[in-house]
Amino acid sequence: PMMAMKGMGKGKGKKGRSPQLKVDPSKKIWIGNIPESAKWKDLQALVDSHGKSKWVEIFNGKGKGTAAVVYNSAEEAAAAMSKLNGADLCGSSIVVDSWEKGIKS
Repeated sequence: PMMAMKGMGKGKGKKGRSPQLKVDPSKKIWIGNIPESAKWKDLQALVDSHGKSKWVEIFNGKGKGTAAVVYNSAEEAAAAMSKLNGADLCGSSIVVDSWEKGIKS
């Protein structure tokens, strides 16, 4: 089990890659147009009003202004996507889409 920790904490490699990114893409939604003032707790409070999220992350750096949210089921993710698109987060209208680009229903 200790082998899994190899390379962690050295500041190199896949920095910031959390295990949550390996979940089923149908349970994950992408959120854009997130204001800099927004904290992940603000986003979590908003997304949880449309189904309990499992995990929320606001990205910095290259993906600045975007976030990923993971739900317990694909149904919850789909329902949240339709309800959250255009919702207000810290004075900004967010954009919500499916995690997998190119798959349009």
